[in-house]
Amino acid sequence: MIRHADLFSQIVDTDNILRAHRNARKGKSHYREVKMVNQDPEKYAQIIQDSLLSKTFTTSPYQIKTIHEPKTRDIYKLPYFPDRIIHHAVMQIIQPIWDNVFIYDLYSAIPGKGLHAGSYRLRKFMEDNEGTRYCLKFDISKFYPSMDHEYLIDAIQRKIKCKDTLWLLEDIIHSTSGVPIGNYLSQYFGNIYLNRFDHWIKEDKQMKYYLRYCDDGVILHTDKSVLKTLLDEIKEFLEPTKLKLNPKTSIFPVDKCGIDFLGYRHFRDYTLLRKSSARRFKKRIGKIRSRSEHKRPESVISSVMSSIGWLKHCNSHNLLSKTVLDDEIIMNMMDVKSFEMGISNPLRRLVIS
Repeated sequence: MIRHADLFSQIVDTDNILRAHRNARKGKSHYREVKMVNQDPEKYAQIIQDSLLSKTFTTSPYQIKTIHEPKTRDIYKLPYFPDRIIHHAVMQIIQPIWDNVFIYDLYSAIPGKGLHAGSYRLRKFMEDNEGTRYCLKFDISKFYPSMDHEYLIDAIQRKIKCKDTLWLLEDIIHSTSGVPIGNYLSQYFGNIYLNRFDHWIKEDKQMKYYLRYCDDGVILHTDKSVLKTLLDEIKEFLEPTKLKLNPKTSIFPVDKCGIDFLGYRHFRDYTLLRKSSARRFKKRIGKIRSRSEHKRPESVISSVMSSIGWLKHCNSHNLLSKTVLDDEIIMNMMDVKSFEMGISNPLRRLVIS
């Protein structure tokens, strides 16, 4: 196995730090710290570079916020400068190392992958009616908070031997218990953490129809008894990782139940939006309608169309019609807002299509 050295010089390179700032600031131009760095990027890149070379950098204190949708969990937030810029600088160098060793059917934090790509891949799996009769759907309980630091560092050391890079990664990893949800690097750490597990499932256990997104995964097989045995083996495999499966992990017949995964309910011949996602969609459209008078036209249109974005990836005509297209208030509101912007109502194009 190739282990990579001399990565730190690439991470602290001025051009890499400046590129990290450009990538980290996307969608955040209104942040006070982003505006500050934008005034003199070279100056702040130099400050970051000096702190890394002198090893005076340490991860800043977190701001912790509890959210309750889609489920209750703590979100950890770091300052834009220097932490988030540094995380991007690290990712730009280390990501290509692991992207070449992850399994193909990993869909979290991978360029060109994501939730929708994973959903389409599952639909492709389900074309094999006989080979995908049963589904083992697993969820890892409290995945990020349960990650063991030493296990993660050991996994990283299997590919990286650059001592300075390891110093930086260990500072970030040891900055709090587990791995904090919200860190730019956290989802990627999750991929590294379960990389050996993924290869074990695909190669050692020869599960052709397996895909994973973060702490959720599905394994499809023709034989239910094989999946039952595999479930016991998975629990045993995960013991050294300090991870446990959520009790809602289950084995069920695909044709009877469909597969609820990645925000959609997948059936052989069609795909629907998950029920909880559909409820949130209706609630969000209601909020947009009630608050539209106090928002800029472009903001209203953007909010409506981004809400509809999930629906274009499934069979959603009935939901879309009942919630938006047949709602005279929403359609008239969008007509007015579109007229103010000098464009045609994008919802009218949906009606035509």
